[in-house]
Amino acid sequence: MSNAVAKNRLREFVPGSWGEFNSMIDQFFGPTGVRGVQPFYVPGSMWEDENALHVELDVPGVAREDVELTFEKGALKIVTDRKSPSEERKGLIDQRRYGQLTHTVTLPDSVDPDSITAELDSGVLHVTVSKKPETLPKRIEIK
Repeated sequence: MSNAVAKNRLREFVPGSWGEFNSMIDQFFGPTGVRGVQPFYVPGSMWEDENALHVELDVPGVAREDVELTFEKGALKIVTDRKSPSEERKGLIDQRRYGQLTHTVTLPDSVDPDSITAELDSGVLHVTVSKKPETLPKRIEIK
């Protein structure tokens, strides 16, 4: 090789600067988080009706045995684990996220922790916590 500077073949595939490269990656995989890792986000909702508090999480691909639900010190803790495929893949893009995720919900004193039930159906985890009967509005009959 002569005294000429060796050609950087990576420059043929990567745009002129790292900023441009990150922008190109973001176009394929969405905005990157800390150190280029995308955050693992699970959509959910929480609401109450007259008799109970409800929590729902979208957890497609999570098996019933990979959900752990505990109640301790006034908090409902939901741990889900989406397993990665066991076979080796040679894909180009994988936008799915795998691994364990923990949601913690502080419950009000008005709920009965002994009434907690959960159901996993079609990739949606629905947790119901009934309100204590003494905290429900009491209808007073007028004579």
